[in-house]
Amino acid sequence: MFSYNSVKRISTIVCIISWVLLLFIGVQEQYLTDEQIPHAPFPSFVKGLILNVWIITTYFNIWIFFQPKERDFQGLLWQIFVVALLSTLLSMGVNILLTWLRDDLEYNLPVLYAIFFHVEFTLLMTLLISTFVTWKKLILFEQTRFTHYTWLLFEIFLGITMVAHFFRIGTIDVYFKIPSIFLTLWILMISVNVRWVPHLNFQQKIQGIFKLGFIILALSYFVASLKFYFYEQSLVSDDIVKNLFPLTLLIFVFVYAASSTLFMLFSLPTSSVFEKKEQEISSFRNLSLAVRDGKKESDVYRVLLNSSLKSIQADAGWIMSNDYEVKVVTGIDEEDVRQVLSDLRNAPYNGGAPLKLNYQPYFRKENANRNYRSILAIPIIVDQQVRDSLILVKRLHNSIDSVMQSTVNTYVAQAGIALFNLDLLSKAVKNEVYKNSMQIAKQTQEALMPKSLEINENIEVYVTWEPAIVVGGDYYDMHRLNDHEVSFIIADVSGKGPKAAFNMAQMKGIYQSLAREESIKPDEFFTKANAALTGCIQRDTFITATYLHVNTDAMKVDFARAGHCPTLYYDTEKQEAQFLENRGLGLGIVRNNSYSKFIHNHEIKYNHGDLMILYTDGITEARSKNGVDEYGYEHMKKIIEEYHELPLKEIANKILEDIYGFMGKKAMDDDFTLLLIRL
Repeated sequence: MFSYNSVKRISTIVCIISWVLLLFIGVQEQYLTDEQIPHAPFPSFVKGLILNVWIITTYFNIWIFFQPKERDFQGLLWQIFVVALLSTLLSMGVNILLTWLRDDLEYNLPVLYAIFFHVEFTLLMTLLISTFVTWKKLILFEQTRFTHYTWLLFEIFLGITMVAHFFRIGTIDVYFKIPSIFLTLWILMISVNVRWVPHLNFQQKIQGIFKLGFIILALSYFVASLKFYFYEQSLVSDDIVKNLFPLTLLIFVFVYAASSTLFMLFSLPTSSVFEKKEQEISSFRNLSLAVRDGKKESDVYRVLLNSSLKSIQADAGWIMSNDYEVKVVTGIDEEDVRQVLSDLRNAPYNGGAPLKLNYQPYFRKENANRNYRSILAIPIIVDQQVRDSLILVKRLHNSIDSVMQSTVNTYVAQAGIALFNLDLLSKAVKNEVYKNSMQIAKQTQEALMPKSLEINENIEVYVTWEPAIVVGGDYYDMHRLNDHEVSFIIADVSGKGPKAAFNMAQMKGIYQSLAREESIKPDEFFTKANAALTGCIQRDTFITATYLHVNTDAMKVDFARAGHCPTLYYDTEKQEAQFLENRGLGLGIVRNNSYSKFIHNHEIKYNHGDLMILYTDGITEARSKNGVDEYGYEHMKKIIEEYHELPLKEIANKILEDIYGFMGKKAMDDDFTLLLIRL
């Protein structure tokens, strides 16, 4: 058996030998033609075989070399940029040498042209094959079945063009026998697969445009350079360029480079939006890590201040106490701080509600020398009490809008939860008042749950929720996107008690950040949520969840399930209930970029009156009186089919009564949540 290294060495040796033979045949044919020596030309089968062997071994060697890290798109583009640069420089050197020999020394031998032609052809094919390998990796990133089979057919077509070498080298005329429009559409259809581009930030896209632009210029240069050999009538080796394979490869490589460049250009304006969303998720994670890592209040304040400054691009900011004592400050001197504090006192600002101040620079003389004209003050509330305030300032007038203020409010709310958890842990350790602390935690957890369940006139919602030991890891929420779109989520953190409740709070922050994106799909939501959670929760913790996106205008539901209990759906038209058994993996289990492979988006059309019942495993895993049997799924299905016309609250009570009767008691052993939605 050959080892992997042995195969690489053999492939390299065969590649070199086949190229030497190809060069020898071309030069030999040219020499015999120049000397007008009668000879039988080399069989096309021999030339085709040698050319194919060289192409295949070159492809294999380049494929081995181009093995970047996962999602290292910049590395792939950099490799092909280097290949294009070196190939172009070598080709320019060959052309300069050829011009010097021909014009200055008048050394005009077709045999010399044949040698230079093979060198340039080799450089071009090396660039094309290298770029083809790179384009393949990019096109098949996050591939779908359609992309996979479309690409497979294209590779088969390229293989057919190589087989044509065995019969006739010069097959450029074959293109006129193929529907050119079909081939063009085929290549264009493949070239729109640029799923990797959105994963680049603004700076990476600018660099990518430069690299792809250079590759396009390099290909254009080679096409212009090889025109000389077409016009040189004495050459007999130009038939190698005229075969179908290099020409198809050249067109495909050029079109995909142009397609990727255009897509990067058009997506540049939206890059900052996605980067801002990633920054918001990262800030939520950092605030949560401050508690998990046992940091102090000042650490939470620094994270809050830095995140808020970056989010709205404020010029300066600080944290101050209720008596206007500055605690943490950045980007401003003492004199300007005193001026802003004076403005807040005169407003007056007492920490009861957020305050935004704007000072016109033109109509009042006292504002002429003011350095900061936009001021935002937001109270930091911990356990329903104002502890401190966040102050942000900008130099321009009226430069803090309502969207910016809403974003900062979210950061401050998350910081309040983090500070409360710090207090909770500190009190539990110092005073051992676990019961009182847990009660406060319950109030905080209840505050995280939505207060109002009124969505719109087309959706009716009812929920009942109860932790097993004061606080728990169950979580539900909803967010209204517009008049006819709303998202729902139900989640269950592994474990019980304060730890589960803390991880639930992190899930709340991530949902509130991501759910604001109107175009986000359920599978995209879970992919981004998993990336954010992996840095927050411990490795022995995971979260199951179900995410729904309801469109009452189109009367459809997009949903995905991350390892959670299957949703029970009652169809009024069929008059039957069924469990939606779509598959998905829980959050925090896969801690790398491959999570998107384990989550899938689904869609159903619904009728007016249809029911969707979401729940946690505290219901299905409830134990019977003997402590062995579980409540399971069928009991709940029968209740829904029998009582589906009742109000949602009565349906929920019927389910709970049946569970309590099954258990023989009115107390659950695990957290449970029951969310009913009538569409």
